[in-house]
Amino acid sequence: MADPTQGSPTDALFNADDFARAAAYFTAHPELAPTPLTPLPALARRLGVGHVLVKNETARFGLPAFKPLGARFAIEQLLAEGRIAKGDTLVCASEGNHGRAVAHAARLLGCQARVYLSESVAAPRADAIASEGATLVGVPGTYDDAVRVAAEEATSHSWTVVSDTSWSGYEHIPWLIMLGYTRLVDEMAEAMPEGWRPDAIFVPGGVGGLLAAVGAACTHRWPARPRIVAVEPGSAACLQASARAGVPTVVPGPFDTIMGGLRCGEVSPLAFRAVLRLVDAYIGIDDSRAARAMRMLARPAGDDPSLAVGPSGAAALAGLLAFLEDEAARNLRAALAIGAGSSVVLIASEGATDPPLWARIVGRVGAA
Repeated sequence: MADPTQGSPTDALFNADDFARAAAYFTAHPELAPTPLTPLPALARRLGVGHVLVKNETARFGLPAFKPLGARFAIEQLLAEGRIAKGDTLVCASEGNHGRAVAHAARLLGCQARVYLSESVAAPRADAIASEGATLVGVPGTYDDAVRVAAEEATSHSWTVVSDTSWSGYEHIPWLIMLGYTRLVDEMAEAMPEGWRPDAIFVPGGVGGLLAAVGAACTHRWPARPRIVAVEPGSAACLQASARAGVPTVVPGPFDTIMGGLRCGEVSPLAFRAVLRLVDAYIGIDDSRAARAMRMLARPAGDDPSLAVGPSGAAALAGLLAFLEDEAARNLRAALAIGAGSSVVLIASEGATDPPLWARIVGRVGAA
């Protein structure tokens, strides 16, 4: 295993045995079906690139986000390892999607869930977590404050933290979650002809776990891996700030952005060690660009399918728009050599997890 808690080098998240372990798990669970890789040819023509494909995570294992990939895999591994048992209480902090994924997996696997939410979490996202049977705990402040409170209370009560972000002395479970996320790349490759690989993948940033997993899996699968581009809200660009500094760097909140799943001011140190090696560019976007991307996906050009994608999920397209359109990105476009003929994958990491917000931004699909 390349598990960093087992003394492996910190510059490699996973080895071949780890990837095989994840692949074997999903092969053994055919009910955990892949999500589609959806081509958007009309959008590609509009943007002047060869191909745009969306890894559509709006319905992953019955939930509207990619997070169940990591939570379900990690919790089943913890049960198999004997680190938790049925009936145990699993704890996490969340802005919505991870908390629901943990609560859903806990319910299916016979555990209890307790989810800590910052004051910025929208009511529909909180209600969705509660619908999975979780106990909700409100925490004043930001997501990062909720992470700390959840960890403190878990220690006091001997509960198990199932967090997708790491800290000193807490790496095994975030590592398992990221290993589960690598399934995304396997599904991409399996959906396309043998020998295909994208030229670039635009990935919503957050604390860095999905980025690190996608980058590591691409490096494992393709000798010449795709360029990996991280996209974050400009007001919560902790990955970009950390990359510039070369060390984890805190961006203070509160964070005023509609991209609820990306309201993170602190990177996951475990993920960031990999992100530094694997991510080729960082793009900060504002809410207006995320909203525009949501509308473009919901009201597509030509015969492209309509996709109901939330603000955090639309960040990938918003980042591509900024990359292709902004004068400030001219040198970046040249450096990454993404343009006419390039194949670009956008990870749409969530669906319309806040339906009232989605409706306000997009309006009635099909309206004139």
